[in-house]
This record gives sequence, structure tokens and C-alpha cells, in this order.
Amino acid sequence: MRTLLIITLCLYFNTLPAQAGQLDNLETEATKSSSKSKSKSSSSSSSSSSDDSNSSLSDELGYEITTGIAEVMVGAIVAVGGMSNERYMRSQPEEEETLYREIGDPILPMLRISAHWLDSGNDVSAQLNRIEAGYSFFGISYSQNTLKEDGDQLKLSNTLIHYRMTFANDFSWDLAYGRGKMNGNQEHDGSVFAMPMRYRFNPDWHFEYYPVWSSYKGGSLAEHQFSFNYHYKYIGATLGYKTWSAGDTSIDGLFTGLYLSF
Repeated sequence: MRTLLIITLCLYFNTLPAQAGQLDNLETEATKSSSKSKSKSSSSSSSSSSDDSNSSLSDELGYEITTGIAEVMVGAIVAVGGMSNERYMRSQPEEEETLYREIGDPILPMLRISAHWLDSGNDVSAQLNRIEAGYSFFGISYSQNTLKEDGDQLKLSNTLIHYRMTFANDFSWDLAYGRGKMNGNQEHDGSVFAMPMRYRFNPDWHFEYYPVWSSYKGGSLAEHQFSFNYHYKYIGATLGYKTWSAGDTSIDGLFTGLYLSF
């Protein structure tokens, strides 16, 4: 009788639906294509000549304004990229307000290697590794985030090309684009866009905001990373907060880490 009871209980628990963990939910939401309702066609197929004329003038004016704004933005982006190049031309200031870059500067690094460890506080931990290299306004980076939860694992890796912009000696802003991979229950490829920013508010301290947006099979995954960093010569220590979010699922936590900058 006891043996029969044990077998019955085992069969019962084996037939219960498995409850998905946070990593499974994050992967599912990040690869779920968002359905958009199709726009309705206009009820009227004909319009008066005066309406056509006004619409044409409005479209022409809108095009000119958009083109003008785009030209200004492209000019500004090229200019601040040139300032990154100018910083690399000098290692010491020649006069006040001169653009220059000291060797090891983490704001516009030639080589930076980072390792972070995160604890979400609810059974999810993560290790975040990144290596980035660059010269002047050009850079390239590779990052890998490994999230773990009760024997489950989700890997997020990105390879990005950076256009590095400088705003004075203490502020940088990158526009980065590339490809990403998600490896969990399945493997997924997608496109990635990032805009890392760094601001030095003290000779030894700087703040970093590193947002990343990834698109997998029509779904989307957003990463936001905030950190305060203490820098001494070629080494630094990091304390920060990071979140991954997709749909209704979000994983976040505090992290600490170390980095080398040259």
C-alpha cells in the first residue's frame, strides 16, 4: 500500500505544469513579436484640389525642416567625433581648455577590460564581462552577460562598433551598433544599439550610464546600467545598478566590479 501511494504521488507531481523562472520569462518576452493593429483605410477616396494643394505645401515644408535638422545633427556628430580625435593627439594640456587625453583615461579608453558581479536578491545572479578597444572616434566592444537561476542559465553577448564623441575632456558619448546573441532555452540572433555615456565629476571619480536595446525576432530587450567608478592610474573599482526588461518581465540588482583602462 505504501509503495502504491509513493508511485501515485510521484506520477502526480511529474504531471504538474512546470513553473517558468525569471530567465525563461525574460527570454520569452524578449523574443515575442509585438502585434500591431493595421491602420484603417480612409473613408473617403477623393479630396478637393485645395486640400491636395495644402497637403503638398505642408509636406514640402515638413521635408525642408526635417532635412535642415538632420544636417545640423550630422554636422554636430562629426564635430564632436573630431574632438575625440583631437584628444588623442595630446597627452598633456598645452593651455587652459585644451583637449587632451592622459594614458589610462577611462572616459575615452584605448583599451578597457571590465568584470562585474551582480546579485538581484531573488535567486538570480549574473557575471558581466566587457572588453572595448578604440582610437580617436572609432571603437569596438564585446560584452557577455551570464545570468543564472536555480540551475538555469541565460547568456547575452553583443559585438558593437562605436562612434565615440567627446564633449570637453570629462564627458564622452558613444553611438554603437552591432549584433547580439541570446542563448537560453534556444539560440537567438538580433540587432543591438547602445549609447554609453561617461562623465568625470572628480579627478578620480566618474559616472557611467550604459543603455542597450536589442531586437530579437521582432521582440525587444532593454538593458540600463548605472555605475559610479573610482579610478587610480590604470585600475578602477565599480559600484552600480543594472536592469534587464522585456515585456512584463524585469530582472535587476546591484553589482560591483573591477576594470583596467589603458
